Amino acid sequence: MNRSTAPANRDWASRRVLVTGANGFVGRWLVETLAARGAKVHALIRGSAENFSHAGKINYVHGSVTDLNFISQIVNDANVEIVFHLAAINTNTGDRISPYDIFEINTRGTYTILEACRKAPKPVPAVIASSKEVEDCFCPASGRKHHPYMVSKAATELIARTYFDAANLPVTLVRLDNVYGGGDFNWNRLIPGMIRTVLRGERPVIRSNGLFERDYVYVEDAVAAFLAIGERIEQPGVQGQLFRVATGVKTSVLSVVQQIIQLAGQPDLTPQVLNEKTEARVDAAYAPELEKRILGWLSRISLAEGLARTCRWYQNYFQKE
Repeated sequence: MNRSTAPANRDWASRRVLVTGANGFVGRWLVETLAARGAKVHALIRGSAENFSHAGKINYVHGSVTDLNFISQIVNDANVEIVFHLAAINTNTGDRISPYDIFEINTRGTYTILEACRKAPKPVPAVIASSKEVEDCFCPASGRKHHPYMVSKAATELIARTYFDAANLPVTLVRLDNVYGGGDFNWNRLIPGMIRTVLRGERPVIRSNGLFERDYVYVEDAVAAFLAIGERIEQPGVQGQLFRVATGVKTSVLSVVQQIIQLAGQPDLTPQVLNEKTEARVDAAYAPELEKRILGWLSRISLAEGLARTCRWYQNYFQKE
């Protein structure tokens, strides 16, 4: 597709938006940014609505992403103009994982959202969050075990594509790489887990050899990608497209941990590298040329700057506890 960057044709002032997974890590950042830009945000959440800085501008909605009547009522009663679907159970580890629960939320939740958008008096565009994890599902020669989360997200992409192809619903997919930043409380993830460990003065443990490389995207850059898509969602070059949110720069696990140690002011904490055999994902590099051309989007925040911001966020957070 040889197409020049499409200019944004919509701003967010008074635009009616539904965000699912709104009090998740990326969802919270997206909701806050939309509210700050004047959007009328309907935030589908689980649990508490505390600690949103723009709370007075956000309509919090409690309910299940798998309840079609409930979702349709929100979309129709609020005259929602665009949906950002981020709700998901995001885990690939642990013996107690229920594939059923993951498929129920991640897979059924996706087609529930899309069906509500399709059934609206005027079909509602939807931006669907996916994950880098799906690539091993679409490239089975990798030999990697198929975990429930990665499979559910692969199904999400296929379902979204079906609604675009068969139902003419304006759907766009966003395949996120390793997003990091303040407010991520999944301590099993590398960056928040290592920051917590180091800020406690504990020696960080790397179970692998530390040489696996990943592409790390700061959360504000990820949010900017969602906004760029939403501002252009009515354009043919955006509808039906798969966009990948990546920086194009890969960094080893060991390098990330060493940077965190320095930023946290704990230079005496030497990482313990166990060199255990792990089922680590091997990521192919991706240069976001399509995203630059179609959306005008590129990662703006370097890993060094993003890690510095993230460390400061957690330092402030732990000081308040």
